[in-house]
Amino acid sequence: MESLRDQVVRFSFENQLTHVPSALSMIDYLHVLFSKEHIMPYRDNIVLGKPFGSQAYYILWERLGYLNDVASLSLGVKHDEIDFVTFSEETMGNALGVGCGIAMGSNKKTWVNLSDASLQMGSVLESIQYIGHNKINNMIVTIDNNNCQVTGKTSDIIDITPVMNLFKDYNWDVSSIDGHDVNSIHSHMCQLSYDRPVCVFMNTVKGCGVDYMEADPIKWHYKPIGTL
Repeated sequence: MESLRDQVVRFSFENQLTHVPSALSMIDYLHVLFSKEHIMPYRDNIVLGKPFGSQAYYILWERLGYLNDVASLSLGVKHDEIDFVTFSEETMGNALGVGCGIAMGSNKKTWVNLSDASLQMGSVLESIQYIGHNKINNMIVTIDNNNCQVTGKTSDIIDITPVMNLFKDYNWDVSSIDGHDVNSIHSHMCQLSYDRPVCVFMNTVKGCGVDYMEADPIKWHYKPIGTL
């Protein structure tokens, strides 16, 4: 069977989709989270604070039987067509706060997937403090920590390293792991106690598996495959 990564690349090329490097950076940890049922549609609240690279979500969900005929979907950033996506942001900075409200009104585990660049947003910092201070322990946040955003390296634009300390200072269960090591990801997720809010920094490579995208992920941030 074609690998998920190869399918993302082929599907992106055939449909001239953008945000391919973003999809490739998170496909491995998404695969573990959903295929090993650490996160499950309908059982859990799903909040997409990284809506870009949606082909990674959709192709994976189709393989797992949650979606049919991905090619007929719009693959935008709203994800309105997916009934088990509780919320998906269009403007960076909203998802964690909205996810907090969803978690407070629900007994379900609430999963929020964020980009590392979203941790530069003031509203996200406020949400980290509020969630930790109020011990909202049905929240799990994953960060696609690929150190790259549209205008350069995240660490050069606004370094997010201090934000990891902010999570810790507000009593989140914080960890940092290789976001491409599927065995380690599964083992790590199995060890989480969920007695407080969880944040896992998934250290990834933008464009992972495609040499020319890894070499110049900023160039390919918005470019469809096959364009000059």
